[in-house]
Amino acid sequence: MQQISSRLALLSAALFGIYVFLYPGSIILVALDRVPVWGTWMGGALLIIQGSLMGVWLIMNYGRWGVMASVLILFLAWLVEHVGATTGFPFGTYTYTDVLQPKILGIVPMAIPFAWLLIVGAAVGTSERVLEQIGRSPQIDTRVSVTKVLTAASLALLLDVTIEPFAVNINHYWVWNDSGHSTYYGIPTSNFAAWWVTSVILVLVLLNRRRAAALAHMHERPRQRARSFWPWLPLTLYLTNLTMFVLVNMARGQGMAAAIGGLILLFLGWRLLPDAVRLLMNRLGVGMEGA
Repeated sequence: MQQISSRLALLSAALFGIYVFLYPGSIILVALDRVPVWGTWMGGALLIIQGSLMGVWLIMNYGRWGVMASVLILFLAWLVEHVGATTGFPFGTYTYTDVLQPKILGIVPMAIPFAWLLIVGAAVGTSERVLEQIGRSPQIDTRVSVTKVLTAASLALLLDVTIEPFAVNINHYWVWNDSGHSTYYGIPTSNFAAWWVTSVILVLVLLNRRRAAALAHMHERPRQRARSFWPWLPLTLYLTNLTMFVLVNMARGQGMAAAIGGLILLFLGWRLLPDAVRLLMNRLGVGMEGA
């Protein structure tokens, strides 16, 4: 078991290293509209890398329950996207272009379920930070509160609000066929409603699998239960993706999408920065007495 954990930790480090290496160049190339024809595959690859990283992170922290959560989210995400792309329900009528390859059954790009896994995992982690649960290890959290579910689903939706204009009008990942009644970059309102409901379901899947993992380890010592692998990763992925979409939307003239993303960043900074500073000072052994 220890050998498997070591290999998964190395895989996590490799995936995160690739992501960090590709991240700045991706922003610059897309923002300046300089992505070469041969490089269009990189957007999908980056989504798969991040989704895989989130999946490995879930396995590292929750074991077989992390495997189940990842597989369920990937399957359910593919299923709802396949139904959506073939019937128009629940998101609206849309068609995936050939930019993202390969496609599962010739319909849904493989990168899309991985994007869902990334967003759901990142949104859950970020929601817990927003709800001031920084000092509580996810492994020992057996609660699946309504507040947590709704906050995580809303954060996932807010990220999608910045993703959609980027994916549709800049990277051309899919085309909306019923955008006539939309006032937001040609994207139907039904898409965002369906996105929120789908996010609620997938967040529930993740939190329930995490709860099962926590209950199964209740017999362990508190110190052993409290260990967590890379607790900073979900928030980091949420913030780096949101920052990317803000910068690219701004550079490509999609001001409303950039402004919405910027407001989300400001809120998260206002909400989380004091805790981050306090945590850093505690780590450095800096006291506030006498200040």
